[in-house]
Amino acid sequence: MRAMSLGIVHSTLLQKLCIGIFLALLLLPMIGQTLSVGTGVTATEMRAPNELPRLPTTFNEFSVLPQRFEAWLKDHFGFRNDLVLANNFIRVKVFGQSTSPLVVLGRNGWLFYTGEHALEQTRGIDRFSPEELDRWIDVMERRQAWLAERGIPMLMVAIPNKERVYLEDLPAWATQVNPESRMDQIVRRLAERRSPLVFKDMTADLVAAKKSMKVYLQADTHWTGDAAFAVGYRRIVEWIKTVRPDFTPLTPADMKQVRVMRQGVDLDLARMLGLAAVYREEEVRYESLRPPKLRANDVSMPNGIVQNILRADLPTAPSVVWFRDSFTIPMFPYIAESFSKAVVTEHKGLRFDKALIEEQKPDVVVYQFVERSLNNPVPAE
Repeated sequence: MRAMSLGIVHSTLLQKLCIGIFLALLLLPMIGQTLSVGTGVTATEMRAPNELPRLPTTFNEFSVLPQRFEAWLKDHFGFRNDLVLANNFIRVKVFGQSTSPLVVLGRNGWLFYTGEHALEQTRGIDRFSPEELDRWIDVMERRQAWLAERGIPMLMVAIPNKERVYLEDLPAWATQVNPESRMDQIVRRLAERRSPLVFKDMTADLVAAKKSMKVYLQADTHWTGDAAFAVGYRRIVEWIKTVRPDFTPLTPADMKQVRVMRQGVDLDLARMLGLAAVYREEEVRYESLRPPKLRANDVSMPNGIVQNILRADLPTAPSVVWFRDSFTIPMFPYIAESFSKAVVTEHKGLRFDKALIEEQKPDVVVYQFVERSLNNPVPAE
């Protein structure tokens, strides 16, 4: 009888404990929301949180009030970031499912980008029509000719999509329908036309370099710091030296290698998966052993275009106007220590700023772009 009573007491205590845990779990999100614990979306999802909607004053505001309130609640739900992270981790790491339509899970832990038709370009599905191809080359030839009239040489630098360099790590279903990408079409057509366009396709250089280094980050769309210096910067300055023999660029002997750990918040594909807190990736970067020459970096945004003007104590070095996208960013430290003046400006859809050229009168122009930007129609000129 005594044993039966003890069993009933233990059973009652266990029930109360379970009820208490259940109630605590119900209350935790409300407590977290009140204290703003795990509710920030800015750092984890790179966006502004939805705001609490004001009281409606019109019928339209009233009709969308439930949706706006639900959006606010989802962004401010207590411990939402921890719950979202756990859900994303299980889907990606356990079930092998991508949590973003912009990211494909490849082999051996590689992540690939599906935005801007990058994967379709790699598979040869997204290609130029013959008319589009010739128009693209015509526009670029006219730009080069316009610069040549002013005695300014130009190099076009094309960086391939990561997907084309690491074909072997794409998922098995991502087979090539046509082996010729948009970049390959340009190279072929330039040869057929015997075009004078000075065009550097970095694909072969990066494919060769990946035998001895990682040239793209596994959890990011961009190349590594190693590739940015050892391949990108080195190939570009080799060309500049052919048109300016007095140019003295940085060499590997001027640099030291530094290993750094990039956090997930700095890996764009990891962020897209909602796993910035999980991913980390080591990469090699280069630091100059020379005394620094950079003395000014003026940043402005004329017409919403980010523009850097780098000035260095290198009076005999050439000046450059460098049209860029995000792939140039890792090269900023090397550009800053190589030119007397470098005006580095976003091209934003392959634009070409003649007014900037006229104003700056550079010795050379570098026009760098990544392959996926070839989906943008070339601006009319």
